[in-house]
Amino acid sequence: MQNRQQAFTLIELLIVIAIIGILVAVILSSLSNARGQASEARIKAELTVVGKRAFVEESKSKTYDLVCGTNGATQANSIVKQINAVETFSGQTVTCNSTADRFALSIPLNSSVHYCVDSAGNRVERGTALITTSGSEEYTCQ
Repeated sequence: MQNRQQAFTLIELLIVIAIIGILVAVILSSLSNARGQASEARIKAELTVVGKRAFVEESKSKTYDLVCGTNGATQANSIVKQINAVETFSGQTVTCNSTADRFALSIPLNSSVHYCVDSAGNRVERGTALITTSGSEEYTCQ
């Protein structure tokens, strides 16, 4: 009788390594996607906080000019800090339009979607950034 040791063949080992490689690739892809979604959720939450701070500032000063620093008003310090935090985290620039009676803020989430918050209470994703051209500024997210 021959004593033959049982061992894995080279092919079996290569197949196991390939399967492990595929599983790792799938997991890393899912993790990257989850990070992107978490980042977008944080940006939305932070910009929503800016909108809420705007309501607080308006209740004290009776004008939304403090949101973006328009009509000779100085931008409210609490709003400046919050916008800077959003811009630092996201690496994007917040677009800000305000007048005495309304405001709108938006920030790009990716190449095709912008998150927008306005004085009407809207919090929506839209396809374009707010228009900031003098005379045709947008003050609503709709």
